[in-house]
Amino acid sequence: MDTFEQRTRELLPLKKEERWKRYDSIKEACLCSSCPSFTGSAEKNGEILYCLLGMSFGCIRDDRGCICPGCPIYIEHGMMKKDFCMKGSEKDLRWEMEVGTR
Repeated sequence: MDTFEQRTRELLPLKKEERWKRYDSIKEACLCSSCPSFTGSAEKNGEILYCLLGMSFGCIRDDRGCICPGCPIYIEHGMMKKDFCMKGSEKDLRWEMEVGTR
């Protein structure tokens, strides 16, 4: 089991409110708002932490570069994918990859 899987399993038994508290506690380290692809619309709608919460709800449409691999959250959680704002969370992308290899 890799680091990301371990961190994800740690969240599973938590109630939704507790999970959101964990997400809130790591948002300060998030670099999403510094990304060249991040937009004013995404900022206005409070979109952030795409790697854990999923892709943008239509605010980000153009790939202007990805800084995910340099983010402390990415590194700490042992992520492997990128472009989360346009493609979905690490969990979603891993699931798609797993389903595609069956």
